[in-house]
Amino acid sequence: MADRPRLLFTLGDPAGIGPEVVLKALLPLRLGWEVPMGVIGPAVLWEIAARDLGILPPSAHGVMVIEPSGFEGMTHEQARSLLFTGKPSTEAAQLAIAALRTACDLCCGDPEQVAMVTAPINKFAFHAAGETAPGHTEWLAERMDARMPVMLLVGGQLRVALLTTHLPVREVADALEPEGIALRLKVLDDGLRRRFGIAEPRIAMLALNPHGGLHAEADLEEHQVLQPALEQARAAGISIEGLFSADSFFGRRRWNAFHAVVAPFHDQGLVPVKMESAGAGVNVTLGLPIVRTSPDHGTAFDIAGRGIASESAMLAAARLAWDLLEGRGAR
Repeated sequence: MADRPRLLFTLGDPAGIGPEVVLKALLPLRLGWEVPMGVIGPAVLWEIAARDLGILPPSAHGVMVIEPSGFEGMTHEQARSLLFTGKPSTEAAQLAIAALRTACDLCCGDPEQVAMVTAPINKFAFHAAGETAPGHTEWLAERMDARMPVMLLVGGQLRVALLTTHLPVREVADALEPEGIALRLKVLDDGLRRRFGIAEPRIAMLALNPHGGLHAEADLEEHQVLQPALEQARAAGISIEGLFSADSFFGRRRWNAFHAVVAPFHDQGLVPVKMESAGAGVNVTLGLPIVRTSPDHGTAFDIAGRGIASESAMLAAARLAWDLLEGRGAR
């Protein structure tokens, strides 16, 4: 069908701000933008959420509402018990997971034409509902049989790819190994070319230890792990420089000379992205057969349903998803 959705939004955990930021983003997206969109979640839940927030429901914007498998025909009472409760629950997580499954099926059925924008989930509830993946990124990779997903955070013109995601700091060094890093660098390079439209990507890699491990013991990760991975990547034709000390690299804004930066661990990369994004950071999963983005924030249970959540990151995620689908994410 000519009007089939090209962008699909999942509702995320309905107990948090996911439904709110999706609904708030729909109006500015529809103004002067003819991209067909769909939201995945029970119709009654979207209607109640819109009424609570005093804004228009998806149908008023011409946005298709897609009921997740297993949750068709949800009653008003059932929806009310899950929506904006501000606390994790297995039932809310089960609905979030069902929406994800439906989105995966629709996107994977036409991966070059349909993109997924996911609202945030709560990892505690996600695991209580029986899922073992650490988070969205790994769950999607397992569902789509993707060998090596790469989490890329985008804030303004800054793009940071992570070598590890949601690991305790004490486990980071042990999780790094040259072959895995080299493979992630290949996924990043391919993604920058294919999805961002960058013909010759320039990549920078950060060190793990203070001062880049310079003048330190030869058994540090810089010598044993990161440098060999750099050499493998260069041998494969990837343009990558490093290793850079994170503090001076970001402090001097040296990232302006590169198309992407690679950070060994989560907070090392996310702190500068969140500062640069001014509340509109986007998480992109590279290495999947589809385009998937999400706002770079969580469920924010403490403000759920209060009408004060900002849709800035959701708007940025939707617009970037469309650009990535068109192969021009670098604009």
